[in-house]
Amino acid sequence: LFLMDAFKFMTSFGVPRPKPITPDKGPKPFQFPIKDNYRFYLEAGSVKNLKEKYMGDSIKFWNNLFKHPNLDTFWQARQIVKHLKDVKPAVMVVGGFFDAEDAYGAFETYKAIEKQNPKANNILVAGPWYHGGWVRGKGDSFGDINFDTATSTYYQENLELPFFKYYLKGEGNFDAAEANIFLTGSNQWKKFNTWPPQDVELKSLYFHPNGKLSFTKPSTNNSFDEYVSDPNAPVPYQDGIQANRTREYMVDDQRFAARRPDVKTYQTDVLTEDITLTGPVLANLLVSTTGTDADYVVKLIDVYPDDTQEISPADKNKMMAGYQMLVRGEILRGKYRNSFEKPEAFTPNQATKVNYALPDVGHTFKKGHRLMVQIQHSWFPLADRNPQKFMNIYEAQPSDFQKATHRIYHGGAEGSFLSLPVLK
Repeated sequence: LFLMDAFKFMTSFGVPRPKPITPDKGPKPFQFPIKDNYRFYLEAGSVKNLKEKYMGDSIKFWNNLFKHPNLDTFWQARQIVKHLKDVKPAVMVVGGFFDAEDAYGAFETYKAIEKQNPKANNILVAGPWYHGGWVRGKGDSFGDINFDTATSTYYQENLELPFFKYYLKGEGNFDAAEANIFLTGSNQWKKFNTWPPQDVELKSLYFHPNGKLSFTKPSTNNSFDEYVSDPNAPVPYQDGIQANRTREYMVDDQRFAARRPDVKTYQTDVLTEDITLTGPVLANLLVSTTGTDADYVVKLIDVYPDDTQEISPADKNKMMAGYQMLVRGEILRGKYRNSFEKPEAFTPNQATKVNYALPDVGHTFKKGHRLMVQIQHSWFPLADRNPQKFMNIYEAQPSDFQKATHRIYHGGAEGSFLSLPVLK
């Protein structure tokens, strides 16, 4: 459950409106009693307590979460992508790589239309934008990351306006590529005939002992890293204290997490050439836990050189030396590793495969930078906590949350690695 959005957004958006109403007379956003979201959600104890204390049965969406904790027929009937059939008009799907509300949706919408409507006029545009960022500013930077060009202005002038003039007014020409992608890192627009591009090679990035990460397989067999995760001291999703979920967390510096003993960090040597990723990243983990359930958070990070002279566009006093930019992160509740319909417990201390996809990326790791991967078992309060115990988490009590010891295995035939879509 993406806790912060599901709670704050739905406590106003989810309130029934029996008739049209103006915003000033409509439901008001939830007023937090303290301006520290980490502390607020942690002190609530559990999502069950949160619902009972602040919502009761007044929010239908939350009632449905508790009635249907798994991907049953109720949720399956509401999956939008399966209904994207018989598409007749021209479609331009636009999305942001750093859309905190929905970095997944644009890419899956485009892919579903392509698959279910092979003759449809359907193209994709993806840029370095937050939610709606393609029309909410110039798009020349986001948080601490500079893009060197006004990406939103480019989109509006070269894609959006010509698209509507051509298809709605019959004016001019519109000959955009199938996929129009702004690659962060290299900070340039690229045109592709397909998405993901055909000219991609899947390369395995292997976890090694001592926090190493390499495209070469480890020489050791069945080595592992071991550490403890405590859901009563969960890993924050962002550094500092915030009253609300920020959108900039999507590119934030991850050094705060790398310092924690319950976050396992791996990184490559300094890159000797650029590496560009275009498409979904696949996590292939071999893990074990002393508990019977666990969350797995995989974060792909771009580590800036220690001697870079770059300065944050958001703070002219902030140097980017050593910055650990979050490129993509994703969480999987471990009991759904094989099926979202039928959850399965982990057998304690048994090595188990956990494989899943991170949403699509379009990013160049520049020469002189490093690739980093962080693995953790909470991302709080962005996502709700896992008690690390196989159960219906919507019914969990504070006493159910327990520490667990985790292992990440590397080396051997099935050691952990990421499968990266490297552009040739």
